[in-house]
Amino acid sequence: MAELLLRAWADQRGGLTVSSAGTRALVGHPIDRGSASALGQLGIDPTPHRARQFEPGMATRADLILTAERSHLGEIFEQVPASFRRAFTIKEFARIAPHITAGDPYAAVAEAAAIRGLVERPSDPLADDVRDPYRRATLHAKSVAEELTGAVKATLDALGLTPQPTRSERPLPYRR
Repeated sequence: MAELLLRAWADQRGGLTVSSAGTRALVGHPIDRGSASALGQLGIDPTPHRARQFEPGMATRADLILTAERSHLGEIFEQVPASFRRAFTIKEFARIAPHITAGDPYAAVAEAAAIRGLVERPSDPLADDVRDPYRRATLHAKSVAEELTGAVKATLDALGLTPQPTRSERPLPYRR
C-alpha cells in the first residue's frame, strides 16, 4: 500500500523512484482483495502491482528505505548493515519528519538519521509499526490505508516531494 500511495501522491517532477519488496513475499502475486479495495477507495489502481522478494542489492541501491515494521528493519540491517542511516519504519520517518529542515531529499534523509535518537519515541515500541492488512477484512485494510496516508504525506513533505498546486489550482486572491 505504501508504495502505491507514495507513487500516486509524490510530485512527479521530483524524479522519485518507488518500489517495494517483502521479506516473505508471495512473489508475483497481486495485492490482496481488502488492500486493493482500500486503495481503490482512495482513487489508486492497485491491479498492476505484483509482490517481489527483498534482496540485499535493493537496500544497497536505495537512498531511503521505509519498512512497515521494526522487525523488517532488523532483517535489512542483518543483511545490509550499511543501510542503517537510510532505513526507518515509515511511521518512524513520519514521526521525525516535522523536525527535518533540509530542503532536498538526500539532505532530509541524512538529517533524519542524525536526529533519529533526539526525537521523542513513543512509549509503545510497536507504535512505529504498520499493522499488516494482508488477507484481512476490507475494513481493517481501510484503517491501515488511513494510517499510511498520514505517514506518506509527512514523508513526502519532509523530502520536499509534495506536489505544488499548478497555477490554475491556486486560489485566486480575494478582491472587493
